[in-house]
Amino acid sequence: MDKFIKQLDPNLDYINYEIKDGKCYITVASNHKEVTCPFCGRPSSRIHSTYNRTFQDLPIQGNKVFIIIRNRKMFCDNSD
Repeated sequence: MDKFIKQLDPNLDYINYEIKDGKCYITVASNHKEVTCPFCGRPSSRIHSTYNRTFQDLPIQGNKVFIIIRNRKMFCDNSD
């Protein structure tokens, strides 16, 4: 499954999947170690918090598919 996820987006890491009540949940995580601040444009690697974003994909073998992406919010260390 990890190879499949990497083909979709090399910036995602496969975490796990679960099939429950006719729904397939595939969890992936962003593998960015550093991101650019959208306000000042400087890189940041200090993690503030994490959050999940979920969206529905096409069904697989009659099961609804939900992709859960774990993202990180970063601190901006720019004092300006």
